[in-house]
Amino acid sequence: MIIAVDAMGGDHAPGEVIRGSVQWLQEKEENQILLVGKPEIIQSELNNLSYDQSRLTIVPASEVIGMDESPAVALRRKKDASIVVASSLHKEGS
Repeated sequence: MIIAVDAMGGDHAPGEVIRGSVQWLQEKEENQILLVGKPEIIQSELNNLSYDQSRLTIVPASEVIGMDESPAVALRRKKDASIVVASSLHKEGS
């Protein structure tokens, strides 16, 4: 199974999101993950973890929607937000 994850969103992100994603990746050999967000931040977190690099891909997204932003406005204005990119990957079947 391949899933795309907004690495920049959620409580205690990106650290907890990335650690949880790597843990899920290790549960089954067929699992693959696309971590969406700011590559330098994601890679910095991944440097502290052990995982199969062939089953994890970082998908760049230059913007993040903050908790204080209106969701509707942010989705329209921030086309390269991590949640928008992750949702597009799912929509495309990636």
